[in-house]
Amino acid sequence: MNVITYKCSKALWLVGIIIPFAIAFICVVDMNDHNWPGVLPVVAILCAVAIYYCRQCFTYDLQDKAALQIDHEKLIYHIENKVVYWNDVTDISCGKMRGQGMSIFFTVKGEGIRNSCICVSTDLIAGNDKEIYNDIIERYISVKIKTAPPFSDQKTLAG
Repeated sequence: MNVITYKCSKALWLVGIIIPFAIAFICVVDMNDHNWPGVLPVVAILCAVAIYYCRQCFTYDLQDKAALQIDHEKLIYHIENKVVYWNDVTDISCGKMRGQGMSIFFTVKGEGIRNSCICVSTDLIAGNDKEIYNDIIERYISVKIKTAPPFSDQKTLAG
């Protein structure tokens, strides 16, 4: 099977870099002797957010790295350094909030009787949310069908 690769979304540039720098610039232009103590922390926070997203963009988008990789063994979400192995996944679900990308939830076998949930958001991934979700589901199903032993749901004579 081939590896499915998705790049970083260009929305990261607009939302994470251009808008905070523009608001910070407006705040700096509007700063005077009376309001600088209240405006300065806002400018600092906006600049920190923009610098964080600049680092994300330079790491993934400008260096032409993948944001999401799906292969026959695992899913790698490079933006948050998450790896999901198909053999550990027990359930996949999704949810969508207005104005945001799709959140894809993986229920993963944990230690003992506990399971954990890993979330992958499509906000920062270039591509159609439904296509990304369908690619993930198709790969998961194809791996599960290959690894399922035949007649695994039937009882044996000894049992």
